Amino acid sequence: MTDWIPQPLELVLDLDRDRFGVVVGWDHGTRRITLRPPEGGRTWRPTRYRRATTTDKLRARVRELNREGRRGW
Repeated sequence: MTDWIPQPLELVLDLDRDRFGVVVGWDHGTRRITLRPPEGGRTWRPTRYRRATTTDKLRARVRELNREGRRGW
């Protein structure tokens, strides 16, 4: 892991689950973060993660719009 410290509400990609999450917690001692889905829901603690790129952010937004479309919004 680099010296990068995820900021609150920053979009991060969980590499093990291939799932996006928003940072809601950071343990400075263990350097572990807590994520929650961008649309809300249960939190989880990834073991491997990276900062979301611009392409990742677009992919996450498309997933969100598709989900909303299936709900009939």
